[in-house]
Amino acid sequence: MKKKQKRKSRKAEVRIPFPNVLAMVLVCVMAFGLSYVWLCARCDTLGTEIKRLETERRTVRQQAISEQDRWSNMLAPANFERALKHHRLAMKLPDERQVVRVRRGRTDGLLTLANSKNSMDTDAL
Repeated sequence: MKKKQKRKSRKAEVRIPFPNVLAMVLVCVMAFGLSYVWLCARCDTLGTEIKRLETERRTVRQQAISEQDRWSNMLAPANFERALKHHRLAMKLPDERQVVRVRRGRTDGLLTLANSKNSMDTDAL
């Protein structure tokens, strides 16, 4: 008897059918909407990260240029002489016969001396 009562109570209720196709369309629209919002947020995040990295690159490039200028100024002859005097170093350029020029000779990688006179001087030492 209880089973019959349940069936009767179901029949007594007013049911509005919800089509499955509509449910699938709503789920798809929701999924596309959420993915669109996620993509927009991700693009914004990447955009701010790119801007930050570009400004960092710009500052590093400016620092590198200023360091190169500083280095070239330090190696200028007047500043170089001043630095030698400051550190009390007595340095001068070598004589021409003290300079050994080295060039690549054969393809086997052996090095030959440019001047035979220099090679004789170095062999004697």
